[in-house]
Amino acid sequence: VGIVDEEGDLTYYYIKFFRMQGTMQEQESYRGVITLLGDRSMVWDAALAGELQEQYVGRTFGDHAVQLSLMETAYLADKGATVHRNGEGLSRETFMEHAQGIQPDIERRLLAYKSLRGKGLIPKTGFKFGSHFRVYRRPIGEGHAPYLVHMLPEDFTSTWTEVSRAVRLANSVRKEMVFARVGDGIEYIRLKRITP
Repeated sequence: VGIVDEEGDLTYYYIKFFRMQGTMQEQESYRGVITLLGDRSMVWDAALAGELQEQYVGRTFGDHAVQLSLMETAYLADKGATVHRNGEGLSRETFMEHAQGIQPDIERRLLAYKSLRGKGLIPKTGFKFGSHFRVYRRPIGEGHAPYLVHMLPEDFTSTWTEVSRAVRLANSVRKEMVFARVGDGIEYIRLKRITP
């Protein structure tokens, strides 16, 4: 696609539906207690924390504790872990009501997160890069995250200026920009700036 800007300069983008694939094996289930602490959660259980560290879920604190985002908490709860607040177990519905009060788009983000994990990829927060996720194909430490993934609702529209900003930012940190269009399923669309 070629886009002409206000000064008559031409910028080309390569746009392609993209099949993302990584090397990690997604764990089928998790058992243990997650403690909800407002806008994040903690895992104090050493066994569960060890599994999460091996799978690169959450952020490690010390030897046996892992901090989780609300989305990671929802992912683990859907895989069998239990979420507690003030010592009492929460239903998924109660937890999600709490989470949506803080992060209204958590359901869509969770769909993208599950999809990425299911493809053997490691999604981590992309906040510093202005996207929902930075995504690793291999275990963290074996290379940088090659992708920035931003989740969009199926009916999303944008200007080319916004697209250009996202692609330029991704390129400036040596990553590719991928948009995850979430509807009935998830479609990954990769955009690259090219020079003919």
